[in-house]
Amino acid sequence: MGPWWLYLLVFIFGYLTCKIFYFVREVRIGLVMVKISHCISLYCLVKATEQLEYAKGIKKAEMISSGESIKNVQAYSMNFDDLIKSFKRRSVNDLINLHPPFYKDVVKFSDWDSAMNYLNTEGREYLQAFTKGTRYD
Repeated sequence: MGPWWLYLLVFIFGYLTCKIFYFVREVRIGLVMVKISHCISLYCLVKATEQLEYAKGIKKAEMISSGESIKNVQAYSMNFDDLIKSFKRRSVNDLINLHPPFYKDVVKFSDWDSAMNYLNTEGREYLQAFTKGTRYD
C-alpha cells in the first residue's frame, strides 16, 4: 500500500501553502487599495478646496462691484479663509478617524500639509499606476 501518510502530508502542506500565499496576496492588494482610496479622497478634497477658493474670489468681486466697503470685503475674506482652514483640518481628521486601529499605521499623514506631501509623492505613483492598468497581484 505504501506510505499513504506521506501523500496526505504533501496534500496538507500544499493546501496550507496555497491558502497562506492567497492570504498574503489579498492583504497586499487590500493595502494598495487603501492607499489608492487615500489618494482619491485627498484629490477630491483638493478639488473641493479649489472650488471654495474660486467661490471666494467670485463673491469678493461681486462685493467690490456692488459697492461694499473694503473693511467688509476683508472681513468676509478672513472669515472665509477660517472656514477653509477648518474644512481642511476636519476633512483630514475625518479621513484618518475612519480607519480601524489595524490600518492606523497605513495612514502616512496627520494634517493637511503632510497629506498634500503624501499626495504629491506616493499619490502620484499610485494614480499613474492605477490609470495605466497595472495589476497589483
